[in-house]
Amino acid sequence: MNVDESYSELGLHPECSDAEIKTAWRRLAARWHPDRNASPQALRKIQRINRALDEIRRARDSAHAPLAEPDEPAQPAPAVHEQVVELALEEALAGCTRTLHGELVDGCADCNATGVEPQPGTCRECGGSGRARQQLWFAWMASPAKCKACHGEGVARHACARCEGSGQAAPVKYRCKVQIPCGSRHGDVLQVALRVQAAAGKRSETLRVRIALQEHAFFALQEDGTVRCELPVDGFAWMANRWIEVPTPGGLQQMRLRRGFLTYRIKAQGWPTAAGERADCIVTVDPQFPEEFGKEQDALVDRLMAGNARAPKLAQWRQRMADWQAGRR
Repeated sequence: MNVDESYSELGLHPECSDAEIKTAWRRLAARWHPDRNASPQALRKIQRINRALDEIRRARDSAHAPLAEPDEPAQPAPAVHEQVVELALEEALAGCTRTLHGELVDGCADCNATGVEPQPGTCRECGGSGRARQQLWFAWMASPAKCKACHGEGVARHACARCEGSGQAAPVKYRCKVQIPCGSRHGDVLQVALRVQAAAGKRSETLRVRIALQEHAFFALQEDGTVRCELPVDGFAWMANRWIEVPTPGGLQQMRLRRGFLTYRIKAQGWPTAAGERADCIVTVDPQFPEEFGKEQDALVDRLMAGNARAPKLAQWRQRMADWQAGRR
């Protein structure tokens, strides 16, 4: 694992601070520690997290050490290939397999990705003289001047013949299958090993796959792993404590409404937590009532009121009201 891969493993960029590194490591370690996470990938994941932290520490310590004369010319840093994979919330929760394809584009080796030949050549504008003739009305009045192409030096750097000045090598196509682990979150990064066929033969590359969760029509994933869902419900069903079906990331679930309550908790229907258990799904209901009752609805309400007229507290209240009214006469 090199330094770039180590930063990617922790979900960081190389310019991050030491405090950001510590925070990222603690967050990932709490999530993937085998004592808290029963996932079969937990042990391998925590090993990679710790190895990434050690690699970053070594790199930063060596960066502050006294500089020594290099024995060999420094080699350019390897290119970082990254691809974003968008997932629905249900796919990220359950885990899935995606087939990825694309192109890897490296810098041109002939010109070291500069787009120009390494060695300057004769200026093509002035033929190497470094001077160009000014075209005036009368040819005998023309005077020599510095060549604008080479600034009077007679030599110029020409576009690289291999890459035609682009600075890029010919693209190399790749195709691979990626196993997305269950419980993936937005911003998670996976390292995928590739074997690609280039002009010089087969070579190994590392593809960094970044997870992006699509916005969901019903659900909102929270930092603690709970999934929130808001939905309208029939106000009369809410008053009558009826059962309804509600969506959860795992599918439809039966839930009983309770008059007077607007928020409900469905156990273990959220995201996997660091402890290895799944968080809950929090459902918030919005009871809906008609703005005005029709004749049929009014009649039904009257029947409900009549059926409830013998309720003990209502009967007692009516008697107290009658006694109070009689005393006023």
